[in-house]
Amino acid sequence: MKYRLIIAFILMANMSFSQQFGGGVFAGLDISQLDGDGWGGYHKAGINFGVYTNTKINEKLAAQLELAYIQKGSKSDAKESNYSYYKCKLNYIQMPLLLKYKINSKINAEIGIAEAYLRTAYEDDGGGDIEPDIAFDKWESSLIIGGSYYLNKSLIANVRLNYSVFPVRKHPGGQSFLLNNGQYNNVISFSVYYKIVGAAN
Repeated sequence: MKYRLIIAFILMANMSFSQQFGGGVFAGLDISQLDGDGWGGYHKAGINFGVYTNTKINEKLAAQLELAYIQKGSKSDAKESNYSYYKCKLNYIQMPLLLKYKINSKINAEIGIAEAYLRTAYEDDGGGDIEPDIAFDKWESSLIIGGSYYLNKSLIANVRLNYSVFPVRKHPGGQSFLLNNGQYNNVISFSVYYKIVGAAN
């Protein structure tokens, strides 16, 4: 498992030395929930930031590799939780690999996969942060779908959905029903990318 990020680092380095490459930095905000934990809604806010590199495949397609810090998790909604409080904070180092399709000069669509390593995990039921009773998996695989809009030549607005392929932890009793085998990260991210170098779209 630990070799996944090492392999991704090598891919990023190789892409950066391509004849046609781009690269830069990004930062943004996330809203997230844990599907299957009983608390519905994107009530948990977080941040994301990192670096990226990309390279053209052809005039319409580009591949992009990122290294990001991203906050995921879940939080109760005060209006619906009967005065109960719950917050789950999951902090990941994530490496997405994306295929980007140029729709026009301003808009790109993207789809991809991501591997993420869980650095820290805490739960809070009102008494402060504690270690989770049921441990979260250290590694997460997820699918990504999203789109980008060029604000100008250097600034790019991005929105994407990031969803776990496999459960990030089991249900409290270990129960499962059909494809529901545990809890899944469900994250919507809003980010701004700053292109420092490169010709890739």
